[in-house]
Amino acid sequence: MPVHVRARISYAFRVFAAVYGHPVVDDSTSEAAVCCLYGKSPRQNGSSGVFYIPELYCELSSEKPKRKITKHRYANESFHLAFGIDALNGKPDWLGEIFQWLSSSYERGITARDGVGRIPYSEMVFSSEGISPRKPHAALLMAWMENELVHGIGKEALSKAPCPFPGVEHAVVSSHDIDFYSVDRISTFLRLAKNLGIAISLYRDWSYFSDNAKMMLRAIGGKRVGDYLPPLLTASEDIGFRSTFFAVSRHGHRRDPHYRLDQIAAHLSSASKRGFSVGIHASYRSVTEDRTLAAEAQELAECGGRKPLANRQHWLRFQKHEDLFGEVERAELLCDSTLGFPDRVGFRNGACFAFPPYDFVNERPHRFLEIPLVIMDGSLEAASRNLGEDPQQMAEEVLRESRNLGWGGISVLWHNPMESLSVPSQINRVFWNCAKQQRKFREQWMSSDQFLAGSLPRFQAAGLLEGVRIDG
Repeated sequence: MPVHVRARISYAFRVFAAVYGHPVVDDSTSEAAVCCLYGKSPRQNGSSGVFYIPELYCELSSEKPKRKITKHRYANESFHLAFGIDALNGKPDWLGEIFQWLSSSYERGITARDGVGRIPYSEMVFSSEGISPRKPHAALLMAWMENELVHGIGKEALSKAPCPFPGVEHAVVSSHDIDFYSVDRISTFLRLAKNLGIAISLYRDWSYFSDNAKMMLRAIGGKRVGDYLPPLLTASEDIGFRSTFFAVSRHGHRRDPHYRLDQIAAHLSSASKRGFSVGIHASYRSVTEDRTLAAEAQELAECGGRKPLANRQHWLRFQKHEDLFGEVERAELLCDSTLGFPDRVGFRNGACFAFPPYDFVNERPHRFLEIPLVIMDGSLEAASRNLGEDPQQMAEEVLRESRNLGWGGISVLWHNPMESLSVPSQINRVFWNCAKQQRKFREQWMSSDQFLAGSLPRFQAAGLLEGVRIDG
């Protein structure tokens, strides 16, 4: 087996082990250990404490003919397989398929970009192969593999991954990107006027038009509009959760926010003291043109007195995965939450769990976690409008799929759920409705810092993120 293939399969295996809480040892001296062998497999699994995983993976490059994705049914679920089924034992290459999803390999050969510079959904595997983005395909593969690893080849089932957080079954990382904040009357009026145009030309939503017209009248009367952080902190505390606020520290493009860090520093400080966390919302040009993510994170640290641990790109903008991941690692951040859809909801990497992205340059896992962005207010609005589906049901479907298979580690993003400045009030209600269901599902909504503190040992026990620690 080539060295780079061994590294990729080992990576997929370790992420699987981290999700399911299996410690990884490099030899089989322990009597309790199961020896997992990746290679040409016999007809049956489970003999003599050895679990065989068919070796079917091969790199799908642009020079080779496009491999057709095949469908397979198992445990009443559809599996979309890049490498097919092993002819001898009828099993997939679980690890090769998992690697294909987590490494963003389905997107590596795409050269088309939208007007912002992102990979268009129309070019992704979901569109080209008719695959639903609302199914966590990598997690389904893990659940299949776990069932056969633990229970053998008997009953078809999908095993749920256990949660590392005591008393919790599912973790959701709640977040808010500060893309607009009221710091002066002129910028507020301009934003409200822009929203009135959006209500007519794009959303075609009378309630959104009406809400923004009312806010404009209040602003004319001297009342503050868009000063939402203090009430948002209180509302979140009342329900019983904390979030991460992503703030932009540098402004080099017209699409960057208009505020300066010093204008919202008091609010960010208050959030930190109350148990919320503050991450860097890297500016529009930070990765693609300027390579300034590390400097922007340092500016935020100097403003807040603490180095941020988390990043999300403004507008979810990056052109190449290796550029984004390289910048996050060079900035010594511990997590990123950029991999989501700007106009859909669901699991872009097939993952309803956090994972370290793969570094193709050095053929190793990166030293930070990607927390998949599965629901964003703007993308939920766009998907609901374009597909004609109820936004509450769409959000609950995505969360339900994650809860059914594992313990979470997914991110949801609402810019400002207190006012109809980003999306119509109907979309904002989805955020609060879902947040209020925590007790019902034994779910905990939390900040990225809380998630890192609770989940990092699970990944390190599997040989990932070794040496990474959270200071302070």
